[in-house]
Amino acid sequence: MAKFRVLGRALQREDGRGKVTGEAHFTADVIRPDMLWGKILRSPLAHARIVNIDTSRARNLPGVKAVISARDVSPKLTGRTLADLPILAIDRVRFVGDKVAAVAAVDKDTAEAPETKAPDLRNVQSVLRAKKGDIEKGFSESDQIFEHTFQTQMVHQGYIEPYACSVEIDGEGRILAWASSQSPFSARDQMARLLDLPKDRVIFNPIVVGGSFGGKDHLIDIPIAYYLARAASKPVRIVRTYGEELLASAPRHPAIIFLRSGVKRDGRLWARDARVIYNGGAYGAFKPSPPAHMSGALTQGGAYQVPHTRLESLCVYTNQVPGGYMRASGELQTVFAVETHMDRIADELSMDPLEFRFLNALSEGDGNYSGFRYRDVKCREVLERARAAWTQPKLAPLKRGNSVGRGIALSCRHVGQGESEAEVLLGTDGNVRLVVGIIDQGAGVHVMQKQVVAEVLGIKPERVTVEVPDTNHAPFHDGIKGQGATHVTGQAASRATQALIESMKARAAIHWEADPARIEWCNGRVWLRDGKKSLDLKQLASLAPGEPGRGFAYYDGRIRPREHIFQSVIADVEVDKESGQVQVRRLSTFHDVSVVINSLTHQGQIEGGMLQGLGMAVCEEMLVEDGRVTTLSLGDYKIPTARDLPLRKTTLVTGATQGPGPFNAKPAAEHAITPIPPAIGNAVFNATGVRLTTLPLSAEKVYGALCQKQQRS
Repeated sequence: MAKFRVLGRALQREDGRGKVTGEAHFTADVIRPDMLWGKILRSPLAHARIVNIDTSRARNLPGVKAVISARDVSPKLTGRTLADLPILAIDRVRFVGDKVAAVAAVDKDTAEAPETKAPDLRNVQSVLRAKKGDIEKGFSESDQIFEHTFQTQMVHQGYIEPYACSVEIDGEGRILAWASSQSPFSARDQMARLLDLPKDRVIFNPIVVGGSFGGKDHLIDIPIAYYLARAASKPVRIVRTYGEELLASAPRHPAIIFLRSGVKRDGRLWARDARVIYNGGAYGAFKPSPPAHMSGALTQGGAYQVPHTRLESLCVYTNQVPGGYMRASGELQTVFAVETHMDRIADELSMDPLEFRFLNALSEGDGNYSGFRYRDVKCREVLERARAAWTQPKLAPLKRGNSVGRGIALSCRHVGQGESEAEVLLGTDGNVRLVVGIIDQGAGVHVMQKQVVAEVLGIKPERVTVEVPDTNHAPFHDGIKGQGATHVTGQAASRATQALIESMKARAAIHWEADPARIEWCNGRVWLRDGKKSLDLKQLASLAPGEPGRGFAYYDGRIRPREHIFQSVIADVEVDKESGQVQVRRLSTFHDVSVVINSLTHQGQIEGGMLQGLGMAVCEEMLVEDGRVTTLSLGDYKIPTARDLPLRKTTLVTGATQGPGPFNAKPAAEHAITPIPPAIGNAVFNATGVRLTTLPLSAEKVYGALCQKQQRS
């Protein structure tokens, strides 16, 4: 294994202290001269025609500076890839929380909303289909066929910082924006298209983002803040309450999944017909993947080789809060279904659940429905490492009469794609600045980039600083998403650093009047091959004080890498039969890794995903009644905290030599969340003999299933 100077070290994130002490400057903290507060009127009805908007009361209030409705804004529809969302509702509202009008006032309390009156689509947002082999032949050749249906709930991203944005129009007519956005360049481009402006007339300023998890990847309230600022001729700030977040954000889609699998007598999967219907809500505008589909639907094949497959995904319109992206979008729904389905098949075949998965696991060179061939596959290696935890004695129950159980799940996650630029600047002091356009929304991107630059140069990481200018001055980045930051931005940083090295080698060759082929780079210095001459970065910078040194790179990583990440989870649970309460006692996770760039942030991603998976498994659910979200506070919407984390053990399964990131690194992010819910559900079945096919695994559901089981017996 290669020896590294900087990679693998647990360097702390530089933004961490500011975030935990309150010193960090978030969007809601931005104060501009004469700034106004913006407030949005939202529909109280799930589907209705707008008969009238009476703005007179709001306009006559002292302190109100602007009131706008649909007639005051562009009629263009907005959206990441599917433009179906009006800035403010035109003629009709389509969900409880739909934006109808907005007010700008001198303080938050005065920003009252105007009044509306209302008396009373085509159904499909997107369709995704894929197939391999001959599905009918596959089922005809199968010895047994299994068919099951599953359902998952609506879940909020749960970021700490509610969405906020501020917009100012400067003296030159340029739009200056500060926003809780994981994709500032995308937001800039969308605003420029919406307003028919050159991109350099819309400037997004860098700001700390308090979490995103896919939920802050679209314009949200920025157009409304702009039109209020234009109408009032003053800067406007809009800060959502958490009630608004839960009422009208862009949560994880609820879904119904239908799986039908054919199996050979020896346990080999032979055919799978899979269909998922996602509840897309009133608009498809918040999904960034063209054409607004849910790529997670393609995981209905699981981490398994199935010769004959047919997969279908429908994302449908409903009069509910629009669905958006959340970590492993569309994937938690299908992986829960697939891995529960696998356990049910293993049980009916009287096969050990781990051995059934091992028999069907992907191997090197296996392909999927599109002819895509996996590379450096470590699926079976992950399961092999899980054997010891799978076969060890179960935990003793903490309470007499409780049942304990163990469950397993396996998942396969692709690496995110994108494109990014980076610039590395050498200072006269010999230190370097990495200039990028990616903000760090909490994933530790900047410390990762810092370590990559330091490793490539052969210097201490303390000599590298990371800067993020505004979108008019920063190198381009298309947005952090899909566990693609290490891959895309890491490669851009690495290549920009290498470009700086090449320019320094050329400078040294000129200085020494030497053959460039004799110039080498090692440990932060250029060397003449005979080893008698060398120059460090400070000396190299002094040779051209007017321009000490610059390296620039563009990385195009828009093609999906062939390397995937494999993970297995073993969950140990305890179930109180008197109440149905599920306590997750222990989670043992096994992760396919190659080179780990930062051990602290790598483990942090694993732990964070584990906690989010735990929430989806046992407690998190946005409840909807008559089209209205009723869990409108964090008191009603239950998110697990650090105190809810069970015992846990992380095993990094080494051996992979390929990865799309710098130094062949594989990332860690979304892959850590997906197998958690099915592992817990399978453990509940092992403990009680009752199989739940809907999430979350609440005490009420478990207790009801136990009562039904007792009645049947």
